[in-house]
Amino acid sequence: MIRTIIVDADPALRKKLQQLLLKYPDFIVVACCDSIADLKILIPATNPDLLLLDLELNDGSGFDVLNFRSEYAFQSVFFTTNNPCSIKAMQDRSLNYLIKPINKFEFADTIKKIKEKVIPPSLPACLEDSGLHGLNRKRIVLRLQQYLLLVSVDEIIYCHSNAGYTTFYLTGNRKELVSNPIKEYEQLLPETWFLRPHQSYLVNNNFIDRYNKDGYLLLKNGSSIPVATRKKDYVVKMLLQG
Repeated sequence: MIRTIIVDADPALRKKLQQLLLKYPDFIVVACCDSIADLKILIPATNPDLLLLDLELNDGSGFDVLNFRSEYAFQSVFFTTNNPCSIKAMQDRSLNYLIKPINKFEFADTIKKIKEKVIPPSLPACLEDSGLHGLNRKRIVLRLQQYLLLVSVDEIIYCHSNAGYTTFYLTGNRKELVSNPIKEYEQLLPETWFLRPHQSYLVNNNFIDRYNKDGYLLLKNGSSIPVATRKKDYVVKMLLQG
């Protein structure tokens, strides 16, 4: 299900978009609002997969919201009037764009693109090497652009999410970028071994050297991982249990 927030100052347009989305069972509207201020509250509260938002709102630009993509893995579709400068900017910074008034056929084409981008391919379960037992021998499959990569779980130092993509930082100073959001891997990797200190990070406990109460984890490879304020108690609890 693609969790969607609609943002526009015009209530009639918000209603129209809701009605259009009713035709697509893969989408659910989790919130509607008319300002950047409200949206900045709704994003952490609803953790959306998609934003449908006007480029120009009374209290700012829709581009202001893209800074949240470093912490929350959502895609965006902008809509605006037929302004060539705005269109060029939207092409560079969003999944797609729509010109007002919204045409249902163009909207349908946009929905197709969204589904191809936002709905990830199904992920295989952890695989275990034949004849070998123990968690340190399990592997996951990373779907890269040109090939499938089998990675042992104990090779994963941490994962970092940005704009719907996830980078795997591996032992041996390696890293791999995949097009699935980090929440897919949080479900796949064993929670007894991996901890989520921040919306954008998933960390292998075995590589944590120390927790600094100023709000970050220091890893054995020298990486510093932020700990969200609301996650501090959870991180301490998980580390004490480990």
